[in-house]
Amino acid sequence: MFKCFVYENAKLVAVGRALADGGDCSYICDVAVLPSYQGTGLGKQVVSDLVEMSSGHKKIILYAVPGKEPFYRKFGFMRMKTAMAIFKNQQQQVEGGYLSES
Repeated sequence: MFKCFVYENAKLVAVGRALADGGDCSYICDVAVLPSYQGTGLGKQVVSDLVEMSSGHKKIILYAVPGKEPFYRKFGFMRMKTAMAIFKNQQQQVEGGYLSES
């Protein structure tokens, strides 16, 4: 439902999207900033814009890269205790810190 693209000239340098149903849940995912543009505030702006676009929803859920949680806490996100997932390669995701077997 929502998307954010940041270009410098014709070069795509940051992106994010939110899958949403228009009322109950908005799921922010695939936020990415080119490494050479990280630390410039672009990621913060993309997330901020997606949170604002999602503001009418009862809940906003975010999927984060392990270790990046402090960045998202600045926006008010908190860790969920009930999230579950099935990945194509479960063991690889356990090793990457995305899944816990406990």
